[in-house]
Amino acid sequence: MKSLISGNLFKGIGIASIGALILSPDTLFMRWSEMDVWSMLAWRGIEMGVILIIFSSCFKIYRQNFKNIFSNVGIGIICSQIVSSFFFTYGVAETSVSLILFCLATSPIFASIFSIFILGEKTSKSTWITAFFALIGVGISVANGDNVLNAPQGSVLVGTICGVGASASLGLSLVLLRYKPNIPAMTVTGISALGNGFIGLLIVSPSLLFQGDIYSISFSGLIILPISFACLTFATRYTQASNIGLLMLLETALGPFWVWLGTSETPNLFMILGGVIVIISLAWYILIDQVKISLSK
Repeated sequence: MKSLISGNLFKGIGIASIGALILSPDTLFMRWSEMDVWSMLAWRGIEMGVILIIFSSCFKIYRQNFKNIFSNVGIGIICSQIVSSFFFTYGVAETSVSLILFCLATSPIFASIFSIFILGEKTSKSTWITAFFALIGVGISVANGDNVLNAPQGSVLVGTICGVGASASLGLSLVLLRYKPNIPAMTVTGISALGNGFIGLLIVSPSLLFQGDIYSISFSGLIILPISFACLTFATRYTQASNIGLLMLLETALGPFWVWLGTSETPNLFMILGGVIVIISLAWYILIDQVKISLSK
């Protein structure tokens, strides 16, 4: 039995690692597309949504639970994921990738806070300690957000609001999925992506929709996003969400590196310091959470 459990754990971590690594260059392809925010939202959303819905329809368990998507919780998940994706896309178009990813990494903290109200869970002391240091890290990054070479010349304040908004709404969707595990995560994510795509399609000017590198944005929408989210969804069958959260920090660490390599968008040392504080704080928090789970068994 122990060997079976350890085998499943290894399998889950392996699948989640693949998903996180595949997701890490997503922001680089967004930069390469050179599209405006509404065009990116339309292309990424529709392409990702179609692929995920088709893929999830191949599995009987997703088809059986499809009706659960239209419950109050299911609609809440769709809305929170639409908001998260919009904020993320707008933030990347507005300011540096590093700032957005550092803010997005704090989603486990928001998830813990939402768990108090939705799941009735108590927030541990370690959660508040982690939140304190993570906010310090984000604050350092924000304070130096204007000094990024080759980044969009938008508002750092707007970018920060987008990053925090994306993080909070992502944390909410994770808690809602945990609250109602019979809602098919992959299908609901596909529907949310389609919702984003149609919003972008309604707002974008037809003349701008095909401006930019369609191949880059389509590589993200058709390959990177569907494969990475499929892997991360499957991984929840074999390992705890905390393990997946820890591995998702790979995107936070590698995303700015890929963007720097591909576009020369270079964060300054203070932004890097802030990001390191965020990553170390969250890694400590998730590892502490894992120790608690192990001791309770």
